Amino acid sequence: MPDAVESRSFLSGYNLLRFQLVLVAVAVAVRITRWVLHVPSHFIPTLIYSFIAGNVVILLLMVGRPVYARRAQPWKWIAFVLVLAVVGLLANIVAEAALFPLFTSPNITFRQAAASDLPFALLVTFIVGIVDFLFDESQARLVARHTELQRRLQSQVQLGLTERQALQSDLDQAHDIQMHLLPRETPQLAGFQIACAWQPARRVSGDYFDVLPLGEGKLGLCIADVSGKGIAAALLMANLQASVKALAKEEVAPSTLCVQLNSVLCDNIAPGRFVTLLYAVLDQRSRKLIYESAGHCLPLLVHQDGTIHIPRASSGVLGLFQYWTFSEHELQLEPGDVLVMMTDGVIEACNDKEEEFGYQRLIESVRASRKDGADAIRRRVLEDVTAFCNNQFNDDASLIIVAVDRSPSGNSK
Repeated sequence: MPDAVESRSFLSGYNLLRFQLVLVAVAVAVRITRWVLHVPSHFIPTLIYSFIAGNVVILLLMVGRPVYARRAQPWKWIAFVLVLAVVGLLANIVAEAALFPLFTSPNITFRQAAASDLPFALLVTFIVGIVDFLFDESQARLVARHTELQRRLQSQVQLGLTERQALQSDLDQAHDIQMHLLPRETPQLAGFQIACAWQPARRVSGDYFDVLPLGEGKLGLCIADVSGKGIAAALLMANLQASVKALAKEEVAPSTLCVQLNSVLCDNIAPGRFVTLLYAVLDQRSRKLIYESAGHCLPLLVHQDGTIHIPRASSGVLGLFQYWTFSEHELQLEPGDVLVMMTDGVIEACNDKEEEFGYQRLIESVRASRKDGADAIRRRVLEDVTAFCNNQFNDDASLIIVAVDRSPSGNSK
């Protein structure tokens, strides 16, 4: 019950000591008042009387508290005053009974002594009662305020949990939808091995990759990175995926595709957003790769003899300027070559020393696994990047691995 809690709080060790000091102050004040009024009195009896009466009053108020504590105003004050009057009379009798044999003259009766000290008893009772009452009222307000704040806090926490669960459910659904936008099975081309990987930094990703059949003997390879993270980037990624699916055709050159995508994005993208993209057409017969990089991180080509080639061609990003121009570039692939197309989440993954994974570590991963095929290279690169950054990806990471068979059948230059 709140009353019991408040009473125990008032009579705690610290408050009880302060209460005794209040009684000392009352005794001193009464002694000074009587001295000013030339009323004979002694300090020691006055002090003892104050202690006895004051402590009796506080104990009796604890017993009588249910009479007034739960009443509404003004009845609470009225009931309190009545209880206080009764308590004062009882406190006077108890204190007088303790002091009468010790300090009262033999020619004065107990009734006379009690009547003489009654004003003092009522003064002590009034002071103690008001202190106790105000303390209880303060504690009650604090408890009520604490209860209300706790209720509001619990309500906010519950609301936050509900919203978080709803957001998590939305993110889970968005993740599932996004998974279906990416290729479930990677199309293959005779004479080549192709493997893909996707490691989102959050539940949803702004990375996009695809392997698109373009007709007999040709595949379109697309990898892109939408600026930003989270839901906004994922929505733009979905828009990009739909546009690439609609525009990528056998007769559409990589530069033309970039021009068309740029036009679509500039008309629909939010200000400040952009997309980096690398699109390539892989020809089975010629083993040529025709590509354009729209501001995307450069691919890595590891030759059969271990030498490295990093193409330097790069045009502007998509979605910022309507009339940006794009052009094609060509790579001749040879048996045993490995081409790695990636998003910057791979090469910019950082360890606890703020060092980036970088192209050199990527080259070492590819060299260590390039003889085992595209799928083994994909696994090795992902394992090395994950270990390097302790599985704390700051950005989405995606890969497309193209391994040229060492003796590709049916191919001719």
